[in-house]
Amino acid sequence: MNRCRGSAIVLSMLLLVILSALGMFMVSVPVGTGESAGRHHRAAVARNMARAGANAAIARFPEVNPDGSPYVRRIPVGPNVTGSYSVTSRKAGAEIGPGPGAVPGFEEYELISVGGVTDLPAGDVRVVARVRFGPERGVPGVRIVKWEEMVPR
Repeated sequence: MNRCRGSAIVLSMLLLVILSALGMFMVSVPVGTGESAGRHHRAAVARNMARAGANAAIARFPEVNPDGSPYVRRIPVGPNVTGSYSVTSRKAGAEIGPGPGAVPGFEEYELISVGGVTDLPAGDVRVVARVRFGPERGVPGVRIVKWEEMVPR
C-alpha cells in the first residue's frame, strides 16, 4: 500500500495538463467558416455605403437632385466586392408651410440612401435623414434634424 502513495496527485496533474491542452486547442480552432466572415464584411460595406450616400447628398445639398430622381454611385471596395449607394431626396411638405413647427426661411428635405453590395442582394441598408436647409448666421447651411438607419435581419 505504501508504493501507491502520491499517485492520485500525479494522475490529477496529468489530467489537468491534458484538459488544459485540449481547451487551448478548442479555443484556437475557428468556430465559423470564411463564408460567414465574408457575409459580415459585405453587410458592413452595405451599411457604410448607405451612410456615405447620405453624407454625400448632405455635402452637395444646394445642388440636390430633383424630386424623385436618384443619385447612384458604385465604388469598388475590394478585389471581388463593389459597393453602391442610391440617394433620393424630396421636400418634406408637412413641415415647410406656416405652422407651429415651421421656421421661416428654412426648407426641410428627406433623404433616403440605400447602400448595398453587388453580390449580396438581400443585404441592402437604408438610411433616412431629414435635413433642414436655409440661412444660418447669413450663410446657407444644412442641419441634420433626424437620422435613422434600417438594417435587414
